[in-house]
Amino acid sequence: MSFRNFSFEKYSKNNALMSVVMVVLGLALFIWPGKTLDVLAHILGIALLLSAAISGVSWYRDRHRAGMNYGPLAVALMCVVMGLVVLFAPRGIITLLPKLIGIAIIINGLINLAQALELRKASVGNWTSSLVVAALTVALGIFLVVFSFSAMKAAVMVIGGIFVYNGVSNLWIESSYRKMDK
Repeated sequence: MSFRNFSFEKYSKNNALMSVVMVVLGLALFIWPGKTLDVLAHILGIALLLSAAISGVSWYRDRHRAGMNYGPLAVALMCVVMGLVVLFAPRGIITLLPKLIGIAIIINGLINLAQALELRKASVGNWTSSLVVAALTVALGIFLVVFSFSAMKAAVMVIGGIFVYNGVSNLWIESSYRKMDK
């Protein structure tokens, strides 16, 4: 898109509408983070089931061909299983991601602990601060594993707050822009 054909008026209307949507979505994320996560998980489950249907139809349509490919059938079956798991156990899926991240952080922290102890053996002066930082890393990883749903809810609330800020700031700038035009 070239800037010669760019219309600030058209952009301004779209931006104002998107800003209002962002504020509403941000408030929903901030006020109801757990419920919003459940809804998003259900949407993901439905999308996986739709993908399964599309792959299944693709396989069924081509089933009589010579050298038929079973890839679409395999994808359909995997999507059905994953979609059903997500639909019937959304909290499990929601808590899985922070747990996996927490495990990776714990492993990284343990490596950092070993490095801090190597610094101690080498009589490096700042080994204690390295040890404290490494221990804090392990503790944060454990927190994510143990309190994964709470951590995810907090992250969703932060995202919601950012959405509200972005929407409000866009609306404020839009109103200033419109005043300039008058």
